[in-house]
Amino acid sequence: MKLASCIPEISSKLEARLVVEYGAIFATVAVPPPKIIFSGESDVRSFQDTLDKLKQVIGGYEIELQSQAMIALKSAVLQSAAFGSSISPRSADSGRRSYQETLALWQRNVSRGLDHWLSCGRLTTEQTEDIRGLPIISQVEAVLNLEESRQIFFSTYFDKSILQSVAAPGASQHLSMLAFDLAEFNDNAAETIMASNGWYRTVLSDLPHFTYLGHPESTLSGLGLEQVVRESDGCAYHFWIPRVSSLEGFPPGVAFGNHAPSV
Repeated sequence: MKLASCIPEISSKLEARLVVEYGAIFATVAVPPPKIIFSGESDVRSFQDTLDKLKQVIGGYEIELQSQAMIALKSAVLQSAAFGSSISPRSADSGRRSYQETLALWQRNVSRGLDHWLSCGRLTTEQTEDIRGLPIISQVEAVLNLEESRQIFFSTYFDKSILQSVAAPGASQHLSMLAFDLAEFNDNAAETIMASNGWYRTVLSDLPHFTYLGHPESTLSGLGLEQVVRESDGCAYHFWIPRVSSLEGFPPGVAFGNHAPSV
């Protein structure tokens, strides 16, 4: 099934932007999120409670994922061990996350970014306090507007969009229990093994982050995804992201920031 037909109706510029950044998840053979962005903790819990899930201790951490995703991850772990290497979680929150956990990560980056740009003289004290006090969706929109219009970025190193460092609250793929942060993210063999089990990088510049799609790599292009290769420290990293030309229903005026896919 084509990616465009699996994406919930896009009703705002923000949702369109989130589809561009994170929309590959809607191509999964498992259970995709029912909406582009969850509204809060109860909304996330209601969805997670409907899922068939499995817990497994991997690399000393208990990880919980949708069952299909966990079975595929366990297969990758075993294959890696057979080659004398490893596939393991980067941290305790490498699998399932709550809305509050994703909110805390967002607020951390926003707070650091506001402090940084205030110290650089790019924002005033009044502007930073206004942004801190906004309701969360309005804050997401304000931050993305600053990035697009003034190149005031809120990523970890203030050099790209915040969406390539942390997800907007309610939009993280970890909420759908289909994402896994890999400790061995700079190991090309690990990337290959993950891909052979249906796990792919789907968020540009987030090297540890893998998403369970469950499809053979040879079929991803036909689903409406495109591969982008990024190099870092002499290594090539492969990402499968939505091909914008294959998407439908985008509101006019959508800006893609530094995530303009090569189409």
